[in-house]
Amino acid sequence: MGIQVRELAALRGSLKLKLVAGAGGLARVIEAPRVQKPALALAGYLDQLHPGRVQVLGNAEVGYVDGLSPEDAQPAVVAVCKAAVACFVVTNGNTPPDVLRRACARFRVPLFTTEQRTATAIRGIARWLEERFAPETLVHGVLVDVLGMGVLLLGKSGVGKSEAALALLNRGHRLVADDVVRIREAPPGTVKGRCAEGLRDHLEIRGLGVLNVADLFGTLATLDEAPVDLVIELVEQHEDVELERLGLEDKTATLLGVEIPYLQVQLRGGRDVATIIEVATRNQILKRRGIRGARRFVANLDRGLRRAGQRGAP
Repeated sequence: MGIQVRELAALRGSLKLKLVAGAGGLARVIEAPRVQKPALALAGYLDQLHPGRVQVLGNAEVGYVDGLSPEDAQPAVVAVCKAAVACFVVTNGNTPPDVLRRACARFRVPLFTTEQRTATAIRGIARWLEERFAPETLVHGVLVDVLGMGVLLLGKSGVGKSEAALALLNRGHRLVADDVVRIREAPPGTVKGRCAEGLRDHLEIRGLGVLNVADLFGTLATLDEAPVDLVIELVEQHEDVELERLGLEDKTATLLGVEIPYLQVQLRGGRDVATIIEVATRNQILKRRGIRGARRFVANLDRGLRRAGQRGAP
């Protein structure tokens, strides 16, 4: 798996990157989530350089190159540029040395500058790369944001997942992805979902076709990404499944090795599925706070039975 440098270049807002040379190399591939400072490589120790990584030049690296004579600076910089690095990022608002700018343009190595301090830039780039390199999988389902909780709706094709999402949208909730959900691992021990490429803002309703949710409900009715906090599988009435009656047992579904709370909801004529999903989400929020209505109900019932038994005892 690799990430093209052009994706890093698109993060001008958060990382404050400015491309100053090497635009022809934006298709270069970042092959690892770790960031490197090429001080030793610039000094001639090229075996310390890791190809395919983002190279960050702080005050020390820029000062070192500026301090070299032109006869020494050019071969040092050219050697690093030819070593299959992904790109360079010059931090602290420093002006890239002319020899570096010329070499990046010649060998088509993207050269960025940022006003951010070196440590801040490294943390930001590394965090973004770790997220992009995280394990991913595709899930057939619908992901909606309900009351700030990411709810993944699963079920057979045509069971009514998209219709349930449409009803939730009509109640003011938000759509993340329909039909295909890209699930990725996100530390610590969580997973996040987003829309597959080309399907953003769209919802397919059988009989109506493909709908643009942003056009129908407004741009605030969609989200780019959301954590998966609850999995609800919609099952048809005729399916032979054992449904929870009291809600005492906490079931889970596993996504990328992470256990997610899981429920099954059986579809029947006249049943308001959107309301059930909304209430299930509210109940999960209460569970996170340690409030478990079903367990409290059973505990109260047990106490009542014990008292009744004690009163009836001879």
